[in-house]
Amino acid sequence: MIVMFVAAIVFLVIALVALFFRTRTYTTPGRPATPGREARPAVPTRRPNRIATWTAAAAGVLFVGLTLGSTLYAQDTGESKVQVDISGNIVGQTTDSGFHFKAPWATLHTFNIRNQTVTYINAVNGSDSDNNGNVRSGPFVTVQDQDGVSSNVSLNLQYSIDAKSVTDIYRSYKTEENFKTQFIGNSVRSVVRQVPNDFTTIELITKRGTVEKAMIQALETRWKGSGVHVDNFALQEITPPKSVIDAYATAQQAQIQVTKERALLDAKKVQAQQQVAEAQGQADANEVLNEHPLSDAALKQREIEALKSAGDNGSLIVVPQGTDNILSLPGTSGSKSK
Repeated sequence: MIVMFVAAIVFLVIALVALFFRTRTYTTPGRPATPGREARPAVPTRRPNRIATWTAAAAGVLFVGLTLGSTLYAQDTGESKVQVDISGNIVGQTTDSGFHFKAPWATLHTFNIRNQTVTYINAVNGSDSDNNGNVRSGPFVTVQDQDGVSSNVSLNLQYSIDAKSVTDIYRSYKTEENFKTQFIGNSVRSVVRQVPNDFTTIELITKRGTVEKAMIQALETRWKGSGVHVDNFALQEITPPKSVIDAYATAQQAQIQVTKERALLDAKKVQAQQQVAEAQGQADANEVLNEHPLSDAALKQREIEALKSAGDNGSLIVVPQGTDNILSLPGTSGSKSK
């Protein structure tokens, strides 16, 4: 911007000089008196200088254009620009989108105040992009849990900045790139390394949601008062050593087998309890019958009910005359008791 302003001043000078020479003087030579003609003195004549005029016009246009270019700037939505003069002092800040003016000698420093992404993930096929096509901020973070086991953690973070905090951020870091590297990057990696110290290896594998929540809380605590906010934080992958993964898989399989055997044992216990209950019920019934035998009238009533049920089911009942024995023979549908 300063170079543009200096160029505008140069073209202004050129325009003024060209205007000074926009006309030129021509002297018509005189002639001495001769017989029959009077003497004519030399006469100066001013005529327009077209080259100087066009030069002045062109330089004037360039001066206006360069002046506007060094004082007028456009700002997108989601940006905040800090104006700094040649002495390094902050002379202004704008947060609204649209066109704005500044002093020609002031420089602009732009900060994106929302939807910024930080990704720590291992390179995919040698590329610097993550799985979503975003440029990664660095490789995965190596952490150590409560059991002393090291794991690799991949994560994705989205954050935003309060517009009113941009001036303070500029004072501390000067550029957005320095801010991302020295503040955002360092604090994220520090928190991600610190939180797993409170979790065992198994908890780190099985309680990812709890670990993620603890990291978000730790990051928000660290950023409190800085004007930076966590918009989204996602643990994409936690990768312990292969030996740990294999041991965990074996333990899971063993646990499944234990659960299966326990279920079978419980089923057998229930079955045994049912059999005991049935036997106890039969024993109680026999004891009641032994202590209180049925009367002749009750036995006769049961005999009648048995004959009726057999007849309804199509059985043939033969009762020999003069006996109390009952003989039940299979019969056909519609047969009657005799």
